[in-house]
Amino acid sequence: MADLPSHARVVIVVGGVMGVGLAYHLAHEGWGPEVVLLEKAELTSGSTWHAAGQITRSTSSFSLGRCVDYNIGLYSGALEAETGQAVTWHGCGSFRLAYTSDEMDWLRHTLSVGRALRFEMELVGPDRVAELHPFYNLEGVLGALHTPDDGHVDPTNVTMAMATGARAKGARIIRRCRATNILRDGGEWAVETERGTIRCDHVVNAGGTYARQMGEWSGLQLPMTSMTHHYFVTEPVPEFRDLETELPVIRDDRKVSGYIRMEQKRGLIGIYEKENPN
Repeated sequence: MADLPSHARVVIVVGGVMGVGLAYHLAHEGWGPEVVLLEKAELTSGSTWHAAGQITRSTSSFSLGRCVDYNIGLYSGALEAETGQAVTWHGCGSFRLAYTSDEMDWLRHTLSVGRALRFEMELVGPDRVAELHPFYNLEGVLGALHTPDDGHVDPTNVTMAMATGARAKGARIIRRCRATNILRDGGEWAVETERGTIRCDHVVNAGGTYARQMGEWSGLQLPMTSMTHHYFVTEPVPEFRDLETELPVIRDDRKVSGYIRMEQKRGLIGIYEKENPN
């Protein structure tokens, strides 16, 4: 039960991967001793702990592509080298499938962005997908965008490693300290908690699922909402037992409106609902 300081340069509210990631990067910018992160329970106890953790360079945004490329570099080696904590990076690559000519045009656009960023990616036919993923039903598939350096990571391990890196540079992470209000007071922010009030120059709402409700504390109407989404993990798949390499992630908007990948020797399938989404 760490003591709550009376003041900080920045207070980050909620300790998921986004909040801890910000603390980590602010600490690396030299703000470490002036950063305080508040978490009501334990780090990653919100939506972070069960996120699928997939990362792909197949994005049609130049800026987002730069961010993703940095993330993959961080998760695939740099963060563990810095902190000594494993983040469980799986560099299995991925395919994004197309079933129509319009979808193929979208993949070509995405490819052009990737080439501008000098990413390793290519547009391939179903035969190449079948070569690397022999268990997938490719009926109707016209082509796919292959990003061989993509993969997935354990979001909890990433968060804990970044917490270690943030603390090493002086950031304070205070667990079991629930924020109850955020107010603007005399040119500063006052973050009220169950253990007292901390004043700061900057406050960051990293509330994830509850970010909109937290914004209302300060009179802000944040244009955001949560979406119900889940993935399920199958029983062990006999065909996976003797595989020497992990199958690439498949992103398929037609069959599952989501993603399919391996989880150890099991299958993991995540579906974004289009009919009556909640």
